[in-house]
Amino acid sequence: MNPLVRYLVADVMRGQRWAAPMLAYLAILLIIGPPTGPVLPTYAMASAALVPIGMWITVVVMHNEEPMQAAITMSINRGFTRVWLAKLSAALVCTGVLGLAALIWLTVTSTQFAQVGVGAMDFGMTVLAGVAFGTVISRPVMPKLGWTMVVGVGICFAQLFVRQAPPVNALIDLYAKDTPGATGMVVLIAAETVVLSALVVGLAHRVASTRV
Repeated sequence: MNPLVRYLVADVMRGQRWAAPMLAYLAILLIIGPPTGPVLPTYAMASAALVPIGMWITVVVMHNEEPMQAAITMSINRGFTRVWLAKLSAALVCTGVLGLAALIWLTVTSTQFAQVGVGAMDFGMTVLAGVAFGTVISRPVMPKLGWTMVVGVGICFAQLFVRQAPPVNALIDLYAKDTPGATGMVVLIAAETVVLSALVVGLAHRVASTRV
């Protein structure tokens, strides 16, 4: 599996479609930071932005191969499921690199190193959620780009405005209240995010496997 993931990441890098989401996220980071006060709300905002960026990167990874190239990749690598999971892993790697860079930059510029563990959980759960939601709006689940955009925007709005929706609304609401004992709540939100992401990925794989 590792060689396949490396091949897919390298193929995406060659295609350069990663540049747009990366530049968009860098622009968001420059608007959000560096932190001038408590770093936790800044972590929440920067990590929340990784949900749409992670969705975008996942679409890039899933759509990077032309249909003929994708068919050849599947035939060489023992079928659809193995390649699909490798693409999922490649999207996690690419989005995770952005999240790690943001975490390091915000932590160093804030000099609030005591909160880095909480920040790591914030970024980890939003990377996972962004990639999971991205599988739902990617080929072959959603082959039409128009529907990809409409459903993707709908997911982003739901994450922002549905009360206590993990991870985005729940994190922003938590830090807006400056809740004591926030670490325990972050762990709970992370657990909810893992369950939600697993359900979304499972649904996406089931639908995708019927459309290959």
